[in-house]
Amino acid sequence: MTINSCKSNVVHFRPTSFERPSHVFKCGDMNIATSSEYAYLGLVLNEFLDFSITAKAVARYARNFITRNQHNISNKSRVHDWHKKGKLTLIEFKAFVAVIVNMGLIKKATISEYWNRKHSSQSTPWFRKVFTRNRFQLLLKFLHLVDNRKIAPRNSPSYDPTAKFKPIVDHFNLKAKKHYSPSQNLSIDESLIGTKSRTVLRQYIPTKHAKFGVKLWMLTEAVTGYCFHFNVYKGKRYDPTPAGELQGSYVVISLLRAACLLNKWYHVFCDSFFTSLSLAKRLLNLHSYTTGTVRSNRPLPNLIKSVS
Repeated sequence: MTINSCKSNVVHFRPTSFERPSHVFKCGDMNIATSSEYAYLGLVLNEFLDFSITAKAVARYARNFITRNQHNISNKSRVHDWHKKGKLTLIEFKAFVAVIVNMGLIKKATISEYWNRKHSSQSTPWFRKVFTRNRFQLLLKFLHLVDNRKIAPRNSPSYDPTAKFKPIVDHFNLKAKKHYSPSQNLSIDESLIGTKSRTVLRQYIPTKHAKFGVKLWMLTEAVTGYCFHFNVYKGKRYDPTPAGELQGSYVVISLLRAACLLNKWYHVFCDSFFTSLSLAKRLLNLHSYTTGTVRSNRPLPNLIKSVS
């Protein structure tokens, strides 16, 4: 694949006045020597998978929702505006993603605050120029990545609580490996996306700031923090640990295997939840190193136990 750095539908470069980071990105076998975070976003969010397909999924879900609930929707509901605005276009959906990204950069208490006109000191006119508040909230309401008719029901043996957003997780993990090669030192840890919603994915971690949320197992580059692969923890019921194996060890091996980093002498750093003597031996047999703190109640050689 050849990339024109001046004009491309895949990678978008900022003006040359912006400082370029030192990271090296790849597109296939070709290195992109100069790149920015914005250019990398263009690589990850390609038009074919994320924009065109997702825009069609949003339109399909909106159409099905309105048809299914047409007798229960009140006359004052903003849902009636969906058809008045017309068909959801690719450009409009790209604008929706742009608004989501900017909301992550500009923090406000509620979504409606981005369209607040009452206080000029808190006004953010860019959001009003891109979308009306009602149109944005409609798109947010109907945001879907998959066809609900193809998802296994909750009482099915094949039910997956992550099914509705699994395509974007899989896509991110694929793109993360394609466009970047990590240095030798890696880090594995848990992360929490705070939420108060009712879901079987919600976990309680008292040491985290949010405490309640969706837990992720993260494999990152130790120096830069670049996320190379992550898995969503589904809970004991849907994501059980194999019998006779520690959960931490299982997570480490699973992440490295999924990221295709075993047998390459990568060095993994992790905390006491993951570290064990059995994991160190297993990784060494898989041509990988590990360093981390270890809990005293886990099997250890007497030489190590005797050290105060």
